[in-house]
Amino acid sequence: MNFLIELAPGHRLEEVRFLKRYKRFLVDVERKNGEVITVHNPNTGSMKSCLTEGGRAVVSWKSQQQIAKSGAKLPGTLELLRSSAGWIGVNTMRTNGIVLAALQKGYIELPAIRKARDARELLAASALSRLEKQSVHAAEGPWQGATSTADSLKEPALENQDFRPDLYWKGWLVEVKNVTQIEGSWIQFPDARSERGARHLRELTALQHQGFRCAVIFALSRPEGSSFRAASQIDPDFSHALKQARQSGMKIVARRFQYAKKGVFDSGPVSVRIH
Repeated sequence: MNFLIELAPGHRLEEVRFLKRYKRFLVDVERKNGEVITVHNPNTGSMKSCLTEGGRAVVSWKSQQQIAKSGAKLPGTLELLRSSAGWIGVNTMRTNGIVLAALQKGYIELPAIRKARDARELLAASALSRLEKQSVHAAEGPWQGATSTADSLKEPALENQDFRPDLYWKGWLVEVKNVTQIEGSWIQFPDARSERGARHLRELTALQHQGFRCAVIFALSRPEGSSFRAASQIDPDFSHALKQARQSGMKIVARRFQYAKKGVFDSGPVSVRIH
């Protein structure tokens, strides 16, 4: 199969049974031999339309060498959960790499900036009191070593001093969101109130108004849902911030990715409704 990207390169994958989630970052799973093991859940959302007790799941296991190198306390990570329609990608630590692969292969088009202010200007912008440029080096897979960016923007005019766009791509500042919440025919974000998410959108909108090119890419990580929208009934502040972002001219993209037990496929664009 021609995956857009492998799911967890360098890790052994195993289908298990999901038992329960607790303390947000912990999940108990049952292996086929009946052994119950606690694994790490990187997803900070509510996951309320994803969790089915006794449902199918996929976990990536770390080798003893990987555990020793990373200092991880748990041997595995929750990667996928199964809905009636297919696999759901719930490991939010994978999303930037998946979107970066889609950008590299041209599935998502953000053309190189010629006339607008290039995000590289941020490095020399005197209005910034401090700018820490940190390269995002994907740890594994075909995007290994690829530098997107995470530019830590430190500017008095910005309300949030820890704001960092997720990716830098050909002069664009890009925020990436993993989307798993479903309601009827809608796939929506967020699945819980996210003050930080709304704040980051406002920061990105401020940069868009300053002449930089900014984009928000919603990575739809489940097969259901014919259209994307902000979940205004869950987080009206995020919905309002997204509407303001659209009005500023920011590019907003919803792209579906299909998950299999060993890799991820690109499934094309999904219409976006902002109201």
